[in-house]
Amino acid sequence: MIIFDNLKINLQNIFKKLRSKGKLSNEDIKTSLREIRVTLLEADVNYKIVKEIVEKVEEEAKKQNIMESLTPAEQIITILYNEIKNILGDASPLNIEPNKKNLVMLVGLQGSGKTTTAAKLAKFLKKQGKRPLLIPFDFKRPAAMEQLIMLAKNNSLEVFGEMTGTPIPVLQKALAYMENNKFDIGLIDSAGRKEIDTETMEELRTVANTFAINETLLVLDSTIGQGALKIAEGFEQYIPLTGGIFTKYDSSAKGGSILSFRYVTGKPVKFIGVGEKIDDLEIFHPERVVSKIVGRGDLATLAEKAEQTISREEGKDLFEKIQNDTFDLNDYKNQLDAIKKMGGFSSILSSMPVIPGMNLNALSDEKMLVKTEAIINGMTKEEKANPEIIDGSRKKRIAKGSGVTNHEINVFLKNYTMFKKFMQGTKNVKSIDQILKLR
Repeated sequence: MIIFDNLKINLQNIFKKLRSKGKLSNEDIKTSLREIRVTLLEADVNYKIVKEIVEKVEEEAKKQNIMESLTPAEQIITILYNEIKNILGDASPLNIEPNKKNLVMLVGLQGSGKTTTAAKLAKFLKKQGKRPLLIPFDFKRPAAMEQLIMLAKNNSLEVFGEMTGTPIPVLQKALAYMENNKFDIGLIDSAGRKEIDTETMEELRTVANTFAINETLLVLDSTIGQGALKIAEGFEQYIPLTGGIFTKYDSSAKGGSILSFRYVTGKPVKFIGVGEKIDDLEIFHPERVVSKIVGRGDLATLAEKAEQTISREEGKDLFEKIQNDTFDLNDYKNQLDAIKKMGGFSSILSSMPVIPGMNLNALSDEKMLVKTEAIINGMTKEEKANPEIIDGSRKKRIAKGSGVTNHEINVFLKNYTMFKKFMQGTKNVKSIDQILKLR
């Protein structure tokens, strides 16, 4: 389960009840606000934020006279979306100055994923055309330095290797190395400890006071909940943070600390770690996160993933088949292959808007996806092009040839029909550019 999924599901249950009522009474609104409050608290959102959100939703609902609205549930969803988004603010890019030597210092406790995140950030910046230099800075834990050097070596990243001496002179050498070798960003992987200790914090303070640091980013583990905010407050007593990076965003953590970070610290969440691979670091887009939480999906991120997976020619061909209603099982198989590359159905469905009356969760059965390929391979060209001709005897033959049961053939055809119906929902799109954001 992906972070925020429980919050999204619980909110959808509230919205479903609201939609079923038509016009709302004052008591209906009060009940739904109580349920929203409990749901946010259960998601580990800071209680002060929850109080503010609920009060503002109630205030705005009165202003808009929701009880007289023909679509009150949609209005409440919009109000809730706006209030949470206002608290989270906008996406915040790294403060990197062109044509200058920039320093970004990553800080955090041991086990937060800081060192791995440093390598991920270096890879992210390299893909953007930057020249990052990783600078290991934990003089008391050789293993941490070795880990960063190994990550750099395995992923074609540059790392500063002269780590003998004391922190300030070493960093001065690293800056000189950056200058001489045309690096534009130095990524400092600072010392990590099991808990905040005065010696380490004073060392970080000295670095912050001695050098012009563009960004000081606190790396936090999403799974530790509100404890992350206490850690942030502890670091801020010694050094001025400019933002946060949350790791393990792909976990089943409640995620409330991510929603609370900006409100409590006044600093933005800049990146999220979405997996274990070196490329699994993404810019944190608050508006996209809130859109997913309230059931509107995250089509922008989905389009970006599609852009990396599907060529313009493939996208154009798919678009034309959808428009002409010629989408068949050959296309279905091609789309399943593309979906695997985009993280699988569960990843895609988590980014799709909630469509009342349509449950696409059956499509996310990964075991069935393996059988799907075998089923399609067991069909004739005619059956792939015209699935409607598949009758009982054909099902029996296909099942025998692909090693599945008749029931599984029926489930497969049902899923195909559901997927095709979903794809036909894009017929009102005017061009392929609107689907894949290709230029």
